Amino acid sequence: MPSIKDKSTVEAIARIYYGEGKRNKTETLKIVGYKPSYYKTRGLGVVYSNVRVKEAMKAVEAETMEKHEHNQEIAINLLKSDYARLCPAADGGNIQAIQARTAIVRELNAITGQHSTTIITDDVQARALDAKQQAEADRIAGIRLSGAG
Repeated sequence: MPSIKDKSTVEAIARIYYGEGKRNKTETLKIVGYKPSYYKTRGLGVVYSNVRVKEAMKAVEAETMEKHEHNQEIAINLLKSDYARLCPAADGGNIQAIQARTAIVRELNAITGQHSTTIITDDVQARALDAKQQAEADRIAGIRLSGAG
């Protein structure tokens, strides 16, 4: 049976807890190799109250958060780049570019925690589509309707 006196066991508990253990203490001890008779009784309290285990878990949590923030920053920069690339087409009235740009804004808001719902109550109307844009809108609507059945 693993021992929390062993440094490699302590590190394994912390890494597995934040990885494949999915932040489940029982599942983590099971993966590390503890017996069910241990982790189903007093093992959880003994292992997770241990100072060395707590310190290792704090270190891995900090490392995990740092990676998460780095990945989040990369995702935000990629979305901003895509947004900038779509602006000319969307500003020109391209419906697909407008939809893609709207999706990017929603994703950015979700990632950054700024997601909100806005209800427009004034009398602002969408600008009229020219014949080419209307034909494209009709074509897209037809695809959606025919794909739904």
